[in-house]
Amino acid sequence: MKISIIGIGNVGSAFAIELKRTGNEIISLVDNSTVRAKKIGKIIGCNNVFNCISNPFIPKSDLILICVSDRDIKGIAAELKKAGTLKDTVIAHTSGVLPSAILKSSGIKSANIASFHPIQTLPYISMKDNKLLSGIYFGIEGGPSAVRKLKNLVKKLKSKYIMIPSDKKSEYHLSCVLASNFVIANFYLSANLSKSLGIPEKKLFDSQKPLLMKTIENIREYGVVKSVTGPVERGDIDTVKKHLDLLHSKFPNFVEYYKQVSVILSDVSRKKNKKTKNVNKIFDR
Repeated sequence: MKISIIGIGNVGSAFAIELKRTGNEIISLVDNSTVRAKKIGKIIGCNNVFNCISNPFIPKSDLILICVSDRDIKGIAAELKKAGTLKDTVIAHTSGVLPSAILKSSGIKSANIASFHPIQTLPYISMKDNKLLSGIYFGIEGGPSAVRKLKNLVKKLKSKYIMIPSDKKSEYHLSCVLASNFVIANFYLSANLSKSLGIPEKKLFDSQKPLLMKTIENIREYGVVKSVTGPVERGDIDTVKKHLDLLHSKFPNFVEYYKQVSVILSDVSRKKNKKTKNVNKIFDR
């Protein structure tokens, strides 16, 4: 498949390198930073690097993959309408929250537009094949012609996909954010606690990794309700109060976060066992 990629940042660079590795032809790269794009182009053997969409390779693409910030997608779609004849070209963006309909301003028929979101964290620009897009899931939503091509890409990447209803993209993306970014918030607090413990941050995280992985395994195997443990689940008000005292004295910015998460855990715990003591009454301080 002949592919052009618009936006060669964390997401676009991973796609460029890994789609090339799986037998696709990356015929052009477009980015405001041609220096960065040329580095990726050199890695994958693509010399067609541009800082604008109006270039001769865009109309020759079987697939145009838009890997830019959500706020820029609609404008790029409108620019593509001016780029040449794209009658049979599939256009897909990689936003988790926006539907494929945002691409209608490209003039492409609805059957050929889609959203193609990798359910993966991509915190840096790929300068080699890290296989970040292999063995994962993609959230796909869009027209039938576009979906067929994207499913083929997923198969070549040896990954899987889930189909997302177009009117449920926000729910889907929030779920992904909770599973990834909110975990980082937890570990940010843990990193602060590691200083008080006198334990190097990496060592503390190494010690907690089996705990995290087993929790994920339990959730997958038994479901959320049956997997909940800890002081809230036990109704251990004394321990929860000690946590709050510590937060009030050393990490006041996390007090409300701890309270709100504990309220959720309390609700889950009482689904597991109706006799669990409700700890929510102590959060009115």
